[in-house]
Amino acid sequence: MSELPAERPSGSFDPRAGAARLAAAWRKRTRLAELPPEERPADVAQAYALQAALQQAMGDGSVGWKIAGGSVNGLKASPHGAPLFGFLREPCVHPSGAVLAAPPASAVFTLEVEVALRFGRAAAPAEEPFDPAGMLDAAFLAVEVVCSRFVDRKAVGVPSFIGDDAGFHAFILGDPLPLGAASPLLGEPATLWHHDEQVGPALAGDDRTDPLQSMALFWRHAAQQRWSVPAGAIVSTGTLIKPWDTAGPGTYEGRLGAARVVFSIADIAV
Repeated sequence: MSELPAERPSGSFDPRAGAARLAAAWRKRTRLAELPPEERPADVAQAYALQAALQQAMGDGSVGWKIAGGSVNGLKASPHGAPLFGFLREPCVHPSGAVLAAPPASAVFTLEVEVALRFGRAAAPAEEPFDPAGMLDAAFLAVEVVCSRFVDRKAVGVPSFIGDDAGFHAFILGDPLPLGAASPLLGEPATLWHHDEQVGPALAGDDRTDPLQSMALFWRHAAQQRWSVPAGAIVSTGTLIKPWDTAGPGTYEGRLGAARVVFSIADIAV
C-alpha cells in the first residue's frame, strides 16, 4: 500500500523525534514509561501526526487500518467522541496458523476477535460517500494483537497511545465471512478459545462493534485526513469480544459461526 500523507499537526509540534523514539522501541522490543514532554502530543491532531511519522519511520508499509472503540459504548467512553485509528503494518499482518514471539518482558498481549473488510477498488473518502456494496469485495474473521510500546498505555493518555499506532502489534487474518449488511453473522457471538477453553467472551448490545457502522466512522476520519484508499486495503473494524490479556504461550482460536482464525504464541527468539 502506498504511503499516506500525515495530518497537519497543531501548533509547532514536530513529530519526528517522538516517532524515532517509538520506532526504536518497536525494533528493540523495549518499552517506554512515556515520551519526553517536548516529543509528547498534546491533542488528537498532534497524535495522528506522530502516528503517521512513526509509520514513515518504520518504513515497511501498511496493508490498511485498524479501528478501536467504535461501538456505541466505546464512543460514549471516548474523551474526544471518536474511535481510535491506526495502521496495519505490513510485516505484522499474518495468515491464520502464524506463530508470534511471546510479548516483551513484563508486557502482555491483548487479543481481540474482529471482522476485517477489504476494498475491491480504490476509493477517495473526501470525494465520495461510503458505499459498502460498491467498494468492499471480501470480509474475514481476524484477531488483532495489541501491545503498546508504553509500560502503561492508559497512564500516558490518549494522544500518546494514538501516536503509538493505537497499540497495534500484530494482525492475523482468518477465514472468509459472508459479506453484506444482511449477513446473519453480524449478530452471532464471537468468542476466543485457548486450548479448547473459552477465554474471550462475546460482546453484545451496545458493547459490540457493528462492522459497517464502524467503517462509516473510519470513512469520516479518512476524509478528514484526505487519505486515498487503495484497492486491496484491509480495515479491521473493532473487537467483537471482551479483550483478553495474556502473556502465556499456546494456541488461540477466534470463532464466529463456522469461521475460524488460529495462531500461536511461543517463546522464540526475535
